[in-house]
Amino acid sequence: MKFAWKVTLATLCILLLSTGLGSYLLISLSFQSALEREIAMAQEEMQLLRVSYEAVCNARGVTLENIAERSRGLTRTLEEAAYLSDHQFRVVTEAGERIYSTLASASDRELLERIDLRSSGYVLRLDQSTGQHLLHCAGPVVLPDGVLYMETVRDMSRLFADRETHYQVYRWIVLLVVGVSSAVMFALSYWLTAPIRSLGRAADQLARGDYSTRARVMGGDEIGELAENFNHMADAIGKNIQELEDAARRQEDFTASFVHELKTPLTSIIGYADMLRSRNLREEMRFKAASYIFSEGKRLENLSLSLMSLQVVGRSEAEARMVNMRKLCAEAARICQPAMKAKGLTLTARAEEGMLRGDGALLQTLLQNLLDNARKATGSGGRVVLVGRSMEEGYQITVADQGRGIPEGELGKITEPFYMVDKSRSRAEGGAGLGLALCKQIVELHRGQLRFESKEGTGTIVTVTLGGVANGE
Repeated sequence: MKFAWKVTLATLCILLLSTGLGSYLLISLSFQSALEREIAMAQEEMQLLRVSYEAVCNARGVTLENIAERSRGLTRTLEEAAYLSDHQFRVVTEAGERIYSTLASASDRELLERIDLRSSGYVLRLDQSTGQHLLHCAGPVVLPDGVLYMETVRDMSRLFADRETHYQVYRWIVLLVVGVSSAVMFALSYWLTAPIRSLGRAADQLARGDYSTRARVMGGDEIGELAENFNHMADAIGKNIQELEDAARRQEDFTASFVHELKTPLTSIIGYADMLRSRNLREEMRFKAASYIFSEGKRLENLSLSLMSLQVVGRSEAEARMVNMRKLCAEAARICQPAMKAKGLTLTARAEEGMLRGDGALLQTLLQNLLDNARKATGSGGRVVLVGRSMEEGYQITVADQGRGIPEGELGKITEPFYMVDKSRSRAEGGAGLGLALCKQIVELHRGQLRFESKEGTGTIVTVTLGGVANGE
């Protein structure tokens, strides 16, 4: 069953229960109040008639012994008395003998047996022959030498008819309320559940793979908050899916690049080895072939070591020790200085004092890779600058070169494994495109950031901000 129908039916049940019970109790209480009022009036009327009858009997000296003799005069007096003649009543003896009566109904013996000299009574009965609801009241008439009983009868049918009319009106009102309320509540429920249906459609689209689908947020209530949370979840799922797709793409690119990087030196090694194996070569050609095999073998060795370093750094934790960053920068510059001079470059290193909790060996690898990349990118006669600055919560290192620069569209890819801006130049200088990928992982391990600024034909500035390794790591 739809939620809108559930809300409608639940509301109608509550409405019918509350209004039905309330209306029924109201009609019943109103009827009971009117009934009690009528009974009180009937008893009061009977008491007045009884007192008036006693007064007439006392005035005429009527007793049980002479009531038969004086019945004719007593009857005439009762018919002439204005109050008594306007009301219908009956007077009987204890034995049930009628003394006086203007009532058509028979005497109620059960009622008379329940009363005595000090009490009166009443009974409400349904006359099966006429269908009337009759109220019988009875009370004692005390004479000097005995007791008579007076009975009065009041027709209560109008009161019961009014109650039935009220019930009938109540039933029609309930039907009207149910009809109108059903339409209103269904429309209201349908409107209230519109955000839920929208959310359901969005969830279905999301399950089908449409990660761009978003639920429409309508209002600031709990359902609106649910729609917002759903959209946040959808954003997170879309982002995760995109990251997974990017990771899969990078993995495919990594595999393809790795195969390519292996294929080129292996082809050379196999070709020159086959030449040495199958031909008689001059000493000069044999030496040249052996040199190619050696250089390509070293290239494969460097590739293997770089891959091993990349995997180890990506899966390990840094050895947290206090590192003197000024000495570390100076040592990295000293190690790279011979290669810089051999290419005709000038290396300048300036570093402030600063201590950083980190892995000295990994940080040394980071600096040497950055300086080596700057060397490869800068032509003869150029300049490379290494600057270290102490920060409040870490250390910042900047490596600037005057090389050929990096195209703006390539800056976001240069830290991917095997990615090379100029593949031919990088391979000629022994590069495999793994240096910056390794640098990125070392920086992340030290809770830092790696930022590149470059302009083609002018040079590149690499800024590394290190936060250090936490004590627990």
